[in-house]
Amino acid sequence: MADRRVKRVVVMIQENHTTDNYFRGLAPYGANVASDWPIQANPPVSDQPHDRHAYYKWLTGGHKATHSQFDTAADLPFYAYLALTGAFLENHCSGFGTNSTPNHLLLVGGQSPTLRNPSRTQPPPLWDMPSVPGLADDAGIGWACYTGTSNYPAGFYKQLNGSKNLISNTHFVADAAAGKLPALAYLWHNSPEDEHPTADVTIGMKKIWESVDAVVKAGGWDETVFLLTWDDWGGWDDHVDTPNVEHTADGVQLAYGPRVPLIMFGGPVKPGIDSRWSNHASIPKTVMQLLGLAKLGVDRVDNDPGLADLIDPALHNAAPPGYGSQIKLPPPPQAPPKPKPLPAPPVATSSPVGPVVLRDGGTLPPPNDVPLVTTKP
Repeated sequence: MADRRVKRVVVMIQENHTTDNYFRGLAPYGANVASDWPIQANPPVSDQPHDRHAYYKWLTGGHKATHSQFDTAADLPFYAYLALTGAFLENHCSGFGTNSTPNHLLLVGGQSPTLRNPSRTQPPPLWDMPSVPGLADDAGIGWACYTGTSNYPAGFYKQLNGSKNLISNTHFVADAAAGKLPALAYLWHNSPEDEHPTADVTIGMKKIWESVDAVVKAGGWDETVFLLTWDDWGGWDDHVDTPNVEHTADGVQLAYGPRVPLIMFGGPVKPGIDSRWSNHASIPKTVMQLLGLAKLGVDRVDNDPGLADLIDPALHNAAPPGYGSQIKLPPPPQAPPKPKPLPAPPVATSSPVGPVVLRDGGTLPPPNDVPLVTTKP
């Protein structure tokens, strides 16, 4: 059922950071984050491997991920504010243990035919998979995908490709300020505003801040739910072992991937540190719950519990500080609370990743285009 108070959902997707890498500053508030790793210079001097092969090596101890952390309050104060005044999903995970494109596709439609990024020298792929924007379109609900270069990744969906609702991200702030955002908006950025190494991460944070502020100034804060997350782990370390829910044909854990930040915020969102397991399939499911959309036809999404229980129509949270103003973080408790224990895994036994469902009822084979040498379970 749609929440009548919520008139708009904005999904913001940034790039390549783990929860430990970004949010060491939340440890005094009771978040389950490492807090004593070396401080990461901003901007970082290099990118690091973070594809399926790198993930497998990290998972099996054959590769040490970059073991460092940004200074949350100094480099990312607006994100710290959102995490401390909104809902901070401390055990949110990337959908798959690999790099960008599969996880972007999971955020839009809950599945991916590939475990790698498409070739930049070949025409972009086009798949007739269901998507949440397509589901909104079918229901007559307004939507827009504010994308970066080449309409990535929304343009990979046959139903969305060529739509006038694929809009350059450069228009988001103006549309938000004019009160023109539809009921569903996805937002991506280009480098350096996407925070992909080697970008200065404060640049991307400021762009998100400007975008949120435009919604606030247009009077939309109280009726909008924002979901801010990062596509994948980016090769940064994280101290939490995530549940093995799905595996590829070679027996390697696919889902969940490593923890990545997720902050859910807005006028009606219950604040606090939330310790449940969630993953990128939870985000399209939450959009569907809040907008009253029908099932997507993708089990990974349709069977996810979603996060709509974090909405309280009686709440009227204060809007965040205006763009460019000084941010004052809430003081931590005098006696820092202990992190909550990790919840039980959502399933008892990992399952093989299933086929990819198409809109016409057909299927594509399960993603298996990055074979790894290992022993099958």
